[in-house]
Amino acid sequence: MFSFLNRGLDYEPPKEREVMPTGKLLSYAQSHIMPYVVYGVCTAVLAKIINPYQAYVFAFLLTLLTVGIYYFKGEYPEFTLKNLKLGDWLLAFAIGVVGIALWILPYHFAWKIMFAKIPVFGNENICLSLTYGFDFAEDAFHKASGALVLLPSELPRSSYSREILLAGASQMKDFFHLGIDAGVLANFLLFIRIAGATLMVPLFEELFSRSALTRFCVAEKFKEVPIGYYTKRSFLIALGFFILSHPWWFVALIWGGLIFFLYYYKKSLPLCIFAHGVSNLILGLYVVATGNYYLW
Repeated sequence: MFSFLNRGLDYEPPKEREVMPTGKLLSYAQSHIMPYVVYGVCTAVLAKIINPYQAYVFAFLLTLLTVGIYYFKGEYPEFTLKNLKLGDWLLAFAIGVVGIALWILPYHFAWKIMFAKIPVFGNENICLSLTYGFDFAEDAFHKASGALVLLPSELPRSSYSREILLAGASQMKDFFHLGIDAGVLANFLLFIRIAGATLMVPLFEELFSRSALTRFCVAEKFKEVPIGYYTKRSFLIALGFFILSHPWWFVALIWGGLIFFLYYYKKSLPLCIFAHGVSNLILGLYVVATGNYYLW
């Protein structure tokens, strides 16, 4: 199925999968795993200790530093810009814009449906958005008139809300005894949040999910597999991972499908990173403009 996507690629997957010892595999794949780990530690662990926006500053700097160290060691040959034309960048830009529009619009116009809980086989927690990472009030859901569907009456609280942003800025001002307005610090933290989503997140997500995981599903020594090499299993596993790593699974499915089209069609990781960055920049600007911080 879709084997034509591999035309022109001089590669034949091994008939039997070589299984590397765990330690050797981790060492082999560390350049593609460590940026993801560093980001996760900062945003999932450190953010429980200090303000999430403050933790994001560490995530931004340390993740970029990690990628930079491996890059200058020559670990990312897939970062090549060879043979890319203006039309390729325009296609990536269009996919980034269209993809994030399809991500935002359902929440902009029908957020109650996107967060609705639908009873399936007696389970009332099936919904178009997974709820991990979201903080709903205990009485946030009520049954829709004449139906079993539970509709939210208010939006979920976010770890990156405006209130948490201002609290983080105020804490920084007091801790460092800074003689500048807390609003200036809040703008700085907000800038880092948008810059991180635009510049840093696409790097580590594309390195892990598109470059490493997709090819690892083809062969253990994934660095020998060409970028954009297609197999049904690798596509489904990598797409599934991307969907489950985001609490907005329905729109993540659509966006992920578009970015995988770009990946297999153009066989270029930089184009995927660029499209991802365009999407995240637009999303960040939308969040700030509308106050819908739950989309972060």
